Amino acid sequence: MIRAAAFAIVASAALPAWADCAVAEALISRYGISFSGFTQALPRVSAPAEAPGKSLLAVVLPNRNGHVADGYNHQAWINQEQKRAWILRTGGFAGVYEWYGPVALPSADFSGCAAEPGRLPQPAGAVR
Repeated sequence: MIRAAAFAIVASAALPAWADCAVAEALISRYGISFSGFTQALPRVSAPAEAPGKSLLAVVLPNRNGHVADGYNHQAWINQEQKRAWILRTGGFAGVYEWYGPVALPSADFSGCAAEPGRLPQPAGAVR
């Protein structure tokens, strides 16, 4: 019994932070989001087409394989009312700042997500 409880604790500690976030898992799975990009082509845009000042929900889309120093990082900026997400890709070998979307939100279950409401980030050096 003690071994089973210890195994359960160790196993749950080993799960990545996004493992309980249905929205992140659904986006990662549907669009093949990883440190190397996307497995499904997504429309590239200069910036999300959202109303100025619109508060969106930011969800980090972590890499399933752990941190890759010169890999891409992704965030989903979600409009819950419209059930759509904008994907922000940053990092990579050359240091990119790219927006993709909108993409359909495959899940609306935010339980277990470390989501933060906020305004769209600006690239470094952008004039506000």
